[in-house]
Amino acid sequence: MSMAAEDSAQQVFIKYASIGKKGITLANATLDGAKFAKLCRESKLVGGALTPMDVEGIYLRLSKGFGRLDYEHFIKALDEIAAIKKVSVDAIFNKLAEADPLSGVSRPSLVRQHDDKRGYTGVHRAGGPRLSGAY
Repeated sequence: MSMAAEDSAQQVFIKYASIGKKGITLANATLDGAKFAKLCRESKLVGGALTPMDVEGIYLRLSKGFGRLDYEHFIKALDEIAAIKKVSVDAIFNKLAEADPLSGVSRPSLVRQHDDKRGYTGVHRAGGPRLSGAY
């Protein structure tokens, strides 16, 4: 495995391990089953010879005892995926490089009656009700 491919794999691993968390580094990063399955789906590894059940089986086999995948077990999981798909590990790393955990996240569009404060009426036009001396 080339150094560029390993760096890319580390970055993807950290991105997916840090979903919903802060301060994640390679030393303390782990993947649970849902994040590992999400990574496999979004990098388009699932399909053809690799089914979602295969992904779950690989996760359960490698996370036994710990319940999560650290980076070492993640690399072993990628080796197993490469064997099932009958491709090189570098081809798997290239697919992983395209994965982005935030690609499916959408931003809500603006709602005129809610977001445009110029249309507010009454007491809300001045910022809302104020309770004097309540606290």
